[in-house]
Amino acid sequence: MPNLKNVRHSVAAALAGVIISLAGSAFADVVGLNNVDPDGKFSRVWRIYPDMDETYARDGTPRKIQQIRSIKIGDSKQQLFRLAGQPVSASQDGAWNFNLRLTLEQRNQLVCQFKVYFDENERVSGTLWRRPQCADIITGKRK
Repeated sequence: MPNLKNVRHSVAAALAGVIISLAGSAFADVVGLNNVDPDGKFSRVWRIYPDMDETYARDGTPRKIQQIRSIKIGDSKQQLFRLAGQPVSASQDGAWNFNLRLTLEQRNQLVCQFKVYFDENERVSGTLWRRPQCADIITGKRK
């Protein structure tokens, strides 16, 4: 027969884990680096001819791939600012939104939408890319 004291401790520990998980989810929807979600509440730009002009173009903060690869879980907002530059906006959930212009091989460039989530201590808890191509460049799956 199991020891009642041990059962109570196990139940209390399990409940504490659930409470911590629920509290943590209020601070960040995304955990981990380089997740991809095209529907992750990113802003959209539409071009409809003949009204296509520079107001429809998405520009990005120029960044080297290595700068973005340096972003880590636990980085402060100040560290993130140094690596990714100025966010273009903040989401209602507290995430920062970036448009990053990454320089690729042969002088090509790609503008990527990037979202960074924070934990209750305002440290990086996760990142999200709108397009898988952007995440693949940062993780080294694509050049």
